[in-house]
Amino acid sequence: MKRELVFLFVLMSFASGFCEKYSLSVDDAVNLAKKNNVSIARNQITLDASLRSKNHSWNSVSPTGSLGVSSSIPLDALTGGDQNSNYTASIGVSASLSLSLSANLYTSMNKAKLDYEQQKVSFNDAVRSIEMSVRQSYYGLLYELENIRLQQENLNIAKIQYENNFAKYNSGRLSELDALSAEVNYKSKIPTVENAVTVYKNDLASFKQVLGLMLEDEITLTGSLDDVLILDEIKIDEKNIRSSTLTALENRLAIAKNSLLEKRFSAFAPSLSASFSWRDQNWYVGWSDYVNSQGKTVTKEDAKKSSSLTLSASIPLDGVLPWSNKNDGVDSAKDTVADLELQLDNSRKDLKRSVDSSLRSIAQSQEAIKYKQANVVLAQKTYEMTEAAYNHGTKDLMTLQNANTTLLNAQVSLKNEVYTLAKAILSLENTIGVPFGELGRK
Repeated sequence: MKRELVFLFVLMSFASGFCEKYSLSVDDAVNLAKKNNVSIARNQITLDASLRSKNHSWNSVSPTGSLGVSSSIPLDALTGGDQNSNYTASIGVSASLSLSLSANLYTSMNKAKLDYEQQKVSFNDAVRSIEMSVRQSYYGLLYELENIRLQQENLNIAKIQYENNFAKYNSGRLSELDALSAEVNYKSKIPTVENAVTVYKNDLASFKQVLGLMLEDEITLTGSLDDVLILDEIKIDEKNIRSSTLTALENRLAIAKNSLLEKRFSAFAPSLSASFSWRDQNWYVGWSDYVNSQGKTVTKEDAKKSSSLTLSASIPLDGVLPWSNKNDGVDSAKDTVADLELQLDNSRKDLKRSVDSSLRSIAQSQEAIKYKQANVVLAQKTYEMTEAAYNHGTKDLMTLQNANTTLLNAQVSLKNEVYTLAKAILSLENTIGVPFGELGRK
């Protein structure tokens, strides 16, 4: 058993030597996620494939060609027939080239371009989604660290009070009830600290996964919640709004209009095709001539060559029939365009309403922070005065504990409100499409 424990200790020490240590600002964390996150990597593959389709969208106009070689040898010549007979063995070469042109070539190329633009929007959305998640998690971890610090300070104060009161009780200067009350107050705060630490560790593990790090890696957060403490009024210039939702709908509308044009071309536009073929039945060898010549030059007829060029045009007639499938397809495409135009108009209204709502929430949070900052100052002063009165014997232990709890709650509430403000600003930045960290910065 002893050897197994020693081996396990050595193995753990060896493994710990491979863990990395990171000191991260919020921007460092974002850059790590962009580099390592699996979701972003998968979206990059899809974007590259869409770009390849766009670059090769013209390939439908590429001509089709073929080249063939043929030979013909009589079966009797191969099976040893009459050698005095004049069998003919021939060799031929042929080639063909064809090309088709239609009005849909334009819509096909345009569709590939629009699909690529749409995929770029999706890729940017995926990147921004990861960045927003990283920033929210980063500030969330900062809040949890602040909460742990405050809860630990509160625990330490309760411990000091318990130890002082226990000493007073042993010296006969304090009742047993007050000593027990101080002990209960101290020990009741231990689970709160342990729970806060557990929550932080779990969230930190999830944060590492988003960044693409190993769970064994160590992270130190260099930022502070005060970095996002913006109390000035935030204003939005509607001209600078670059909502990805609107952009995606605009691209979908462009794709729908392109599809409508494609349906119209299919129903009404002519198509052209051209083909060229060439054949050279160039040589024949007379079997008896070859046998009797004993190595002399074989006979050769005049070359038999042929070539042709074919041009054709076709005009669809289905489009002139109002009940035809192609006409129905055009009408359905029109319906899709009209529906997307309505969605786009409604989305613009939703965006304005969402921005106004976010601005009101941010302003409310900013006012709440000012109030809670003043509340912390007041609670701190109250606690200090109560502690002094308690030490002079004019305040009881319960009053001191209540003052301490009030101060703690005020401090935690302030930090939580700052975190709420940070999330609200991030959400607004994501909604209007500006770079994260831009709003409120001078």
